[in-house]
Amino acid sequence: MLSVSKNTIYSGIFFFFVLLSIFVLRPFRNTIAADIGTADLTLFLFIVVLVMLLVNPIYSFIVSKSSQKRLVPYIYGFFIINLLSFLALNTYLPESFTVKATFYVWYNIFNFFLVAIFWAMTVNSFNIDGGKKFFGVISACGSVGASCGGFLVDSYLYDKQNLSLLITVFALCLAVYFSSKVEREEIQLKSNTSSTFEDIFEQFIQIRNNPLIRNFIFYAFIWTCLSTALWFFQLEIINSYTDDSAVKTKIFGRADSMVPIITLITQLLLTSWILGNKFLGIRFVLTIYGLMFTVSYLAVSGYFSEVLLSASGITIFLVLQGTMRPFEYGLNKPAREAVFTTLSAKEKYKSTVFIDTFTNRFGDATGGLLFNSLLSMGLVLYTAPLAIIPLAIFLISLGWNISKNVDTKKSA
Repeated sequence: MLSVSKNTIYSGIFFFFVLLSIFVLRPFRNTIAADIGTADLTLFLFIVVLVMLLVNPIYSFIVSKSSQKRLVPYIYGFFIINLLSFLALNTYLPESFTVKATFYVWYNIFNFFLVAIFWAMTVNSFNIDGGKKFFGVISACGSVGASCGGFLVDSYLYDKQNLSLLITVFALCLAVYFSSKVEREEIQLKSNTSSTFEDIFEQFIQIRNNPLIRNFIFYAFIWTCLSTALWFFQLEIINSYTDDSAVKTKIFGRADSMVPIITLITQLLLTSWILGNKFLGIRFVLTIYGLMFTVSYLAVSGYFSEVLLSASGITIFLVLQGTMRPFEYGLNKPAREAVFTTLSAKEKYKSTVFIDTFTNRFGDATGGLLFNSLLSMGLVLYTAPLAIIPLAIFLISLGWNISKNVDTKKSA
């Protein structure tokens, strides 16, 4: 293990700027999603899936032909160029729906690749015990960055998207710098003997050969499906509250400033303790997610049936945001990344990125399709959530089975 304390500090600062860059734009993405509406949003999510399917083999090829230290500058530099392009488009075409829709699709790719590559780099600096101990602290640094981004939008930037784009460019430049300060063992990413076909499709070969990766793909698909369907219900709540885009952006910014603080507390006080606890650990985190989704869908049903918090849509929105997202980023994500430390170096850079990009985006699109399908079948907003609960219960069994496989692998 290289100097863990130094790696923890620089990885934390790296993640701070990654999430700052994401969250200073996230409320604008959410406002575009709310303005598009849940009926049409599924189409855009499937466009994201298609783009992810095309981009992942290209990414796999770049990884096979690049050195480890150049991967972040290459990928993040590409996104910086994209951000400057959107800045120019927003300046000359501020009301263009095409530009906004393109930005929505692009942001979903940008968001997931930035985080996936960060974690691919980070898991190569720690083993599973180090991951359990330090990933909560590193994630907490990211939460501070996310909270700063949400606070800036809520307080100052809710009607200044171009300034947010400039801040994102600056934050990504700093992210690239601090990523270079993290010490990592030199691993062989370049492949001089493999064919171009193998370089491009190596992700799929890894998935075929490793049952743990296959199980995590299924788990990621189900939880993102549940999460996006829940998000669609939340968009309905927001749209029933206001039609003003600036007000929507302000509400989303408020959530993005509040949620990371809750996540931060979770990461600093609970993550390491829960993941390292022999009675709780990774098994507890992976399995309880389904139970939390079950309770959330019951809450949504209660709201739309005017049984629970019917007087304030903003309250139920903030409650859902303040429970599910802190659990995902404070516990479930660090738990999954701790498991990923057990994979080979190339699997960390390829298969885990595939899970965090294509699989999650496909789950998103399927969740949106599930939401609209239930409504088109005649279910209303207070009965549709109840129909999704069996899928949440299935997630409990998936998490339990994965954690058993992890325990078996550790003891082998």
